[in-house]
Amino acid sequence: MAERRRSILAKTTIHLGLDTSLTKSGFAIISVTDRKPTLVDYGLIKSNANLSDGERLRQIHAGITGIISKYPIERVIPREAGIVRFNLPTKQIFKSHGVTEFALADYEIYDINIQTVKAWARRITESPGKRNDKAMIAEAVRIFFNLPDLPLNKDGDEADAITVTLTYLIRENLIDGGIA
Repeated sequence: MAERRRSILAKTTIHLGLDTSLTKSGFAIISVTDRKPTLVDYGLIKSNANLSDGERLRQIHAGITGIISKYPIERVIPREAGIVRFNLPTKQIFKSHGVTEFALADYEIYDINIQTVKAWARRITESPGKRNDKAMIAEAVRIFFNLPDLPLNKDGDEADAITVTLTYLIRENLIDGGIA
């Protein structure tokens, strides 16, 4: 009886995490009940490379607002921090970050460094310190949720979005950092 009552009273929170870019942005929806994360939804928000940057940003905006209208997400949204290395990709990432901030103007965005994501993935996969590839992050997501056949895009955008969300939830002490 006490367990049934506790489960009725348990609060579930819904969290959105993003890995934004101009071409395809990964998103993840994770629910948390009693510190247990559940992968609810994930995917890509794609933009058409044949369109102007303005039209592509409009597509990203529509994708994000569509997601937030579908789920009662929490007020803080973790996002992978932009990487500054090369001129053109950096401009594109900053454009996608700008439209993300516009679409999520009523939310607080919390940037997560990719090194934090990689460190978590290395810990989950028990990989050596030098391993930092996209396959390792996808492997860590599959291990964490015990879903060995979870389909994830090969470029890592979906896995990055899931892992950004998980590392945020761990940092905020909303879930444990080990295997679910």
